[in-house]
Amino acid sequence: MANDQLNLESKLRGKWVARAFDGELHEVWGLNNNGWMQQQGFYIEKNDTSYAATTQIQKVGDDIILFSVILNSNPKIFKSVKFEENEIIFKNDDYKNPYEVKYEFLSNENYRRTITGRENDSLVVYEFNFEKTK
Repeated sequence: MANDQLNLESKLRGKWVARAFDGELHEVWGLNNNGWMQQQGFYIEKNDTSYAATTQIQKVGDDIILFSVILNSNPKIFKSVKFEENEIIFKNDDYKNPYEVKYEFLSNENYRRTITGRENDSLVVYEFNFEKTK
């Protein structure tokens, strides 16, 4: 069994769901063989899955990186600019949308992910409040 490299397993391991737009975001987080947290996520609206992604949080050199691969899209890489007990902020100013992803660990049963970006030169912020299901 791999060691939890970033001490995130107790905060993220498990199955999560959040209301999003007209559907639900589902995520399953677990520790991969290298000790990094990895997530499988998908969005369901009216029994249709319109989005799927695999995300990993890992350390590369001295940097903590959020690496996200979204189905039918280019991979996105964000660098942590804040890594604290109950909040992690990842940024990449090379992207318009999103350019920031923030995780807030509210309790053992809840976390919030806020995605900030620019669409048509307007600032957009999407907030997803996840509840643990298992």
